[in-house]
Amino acid sequence: MIEIQGQVKIDFVYDAGSASCGELIMNIYLKMKQLEVGQVMEVISYDLSAVEDVPSWCRMQGHTLLHSEQGGLLQTHFFIQKEMK
Repeated sequence: MIEIQGQVKIDFVYDAGSASCGELIMNIYLKMKQLEVGQVMEVISYDLSAVEDVPSWCRMQGHTLLHSEQGGLLQTHFFIQKEMK
C-alpha cells in the first residue's frame, strides 16, 4: 500500500493509459468490483474528459472521490474509495 499525504492508503493502482470515456469508465467499474468496501483505488488517466467523467461516475455509483490532482498537462490522478458492494 502507498500513503498519500500521510492520510490515505492506496490499495490498488489502475493506470488507464490512453483509455477514454466509455472504456475508461467500464474499466474503473470492473476494477472497483474487485475491491472490498472501504478500500481505495488510484486511477491515473490521460484523457481530458476524465476530469468530468470520473467524478460524475463516482456520484452515480455511490463511491467517494477522496481527491483528484493534476500530474502534468494530460495526467490526472483520482483517489476513489469503494462505498458499497
